[in-house]
Amino acid sequence: MILVVGGLGQGKLEYVLGRTGHGPEEVAYTPEEAETQPVFYGLERWPELDVDRLLQVNPGIVLICQEVGCGVVPVEPEERAWREAAGRLCCRLAQRAECVIRIFCGLPMVLKGDMIWN
Repeated sequence: MILVVGGLGQGKLEYVLGRTGHGPEEVAYTPEEAETQPVFYGLERWPELDVDRLLQVNPGIVLICQEVGCGVVPVEPEERAWREAAGRLCCRLAQRAECVIRIFCGLPMVLKGDMIWN
């Protein structure tokens, strides 16, 4: 599994599609779709994802998550809890990932492992 993270509008999905050769029709937007698609975009919307199940049925998936923990701390407790859960999910996934890439201004930075796409 590969984890790609980065802020809003930084080019995460475009980067992954460009490097992997996958098309937009191969991108999952829900956990159910992610079981059969090679790329899962919008992981931050699913902080309670059953990671073990997903990786069991689709171990080679590329997971794309927007960084939500930077910036202004939300006033609403629910919003803070969601950000906390999304951040913890990324921590768990980063531990298990063979490669973690952060995209900033469209540029990749390898945080863990070796760059798998040239």
